[in-house]
Amino acid sequence: MNMKTNRIDEYHKHGCHFYGTLVSVDYMEDLKNDSNFGKFNAGLTLDYAEKAKKLVEDKGYKVKRVLLSIPEYVVEIS
Repeated sequence: MNMKTNRIDEYHKHGCHFYGTLVSVDYMEDLKNDSNFGKFNAGLTLDYAEKAKKLVEDKGYKVKRVLLSIPEYVVEIS
């Protein structure tokens, strides 16, 4: 798993514009490399969003609110 947390102050992707004390996790590369990627009803997107959430929790960040979960996981932290 290559997912990493990134501490950022601004996020401008996918038509979203967020500002503040943010953490993002881009899990799309890991998702695309999964052996079940592209299989009908595999449910991978939600699985990887959950893995990204767990990664943020494991890093000890205190999440105030989730701003985006698909196609990246972006949260505001305190």
